[in-house]
Amino acid sequence: MAMESTLQVRMDSALKTEVEALYKSLGTSFAEAVRIFAQQSIREGGMPFTPSLKSWDELSQAEIDARLHKSMADVAAGRVISQEKLDAKMRERFARG
Repeated sequence: MAMESTLQVRMDSALKTEVEALYKSLGTSFAEAVRIFAQQSIREGGMPFTPSLKSWDELSQAEIDARLHKSMADVAAGRVISQEKLDAKMRERFARG
């Protein structure tokens, strides 16, 4: 896939520094994470996660249980793939251009 477009995002410099360090520690870049987010958004037909105003620490035990049960159902239904398979799909998609 040719990369001929540029996206500019304004954000707090401390947030930018922190997120760049996070993705570097994961072996990728913030820019690549944004590209992955865009690809997943297309694949999902929307946000690739459920936005929430609560942090994990603010969730009740019932909310945590519900999220874990949903995750287990997603795994059982085959809606979750390994990072290795996702990487292969992304390489294939980028190779097709």
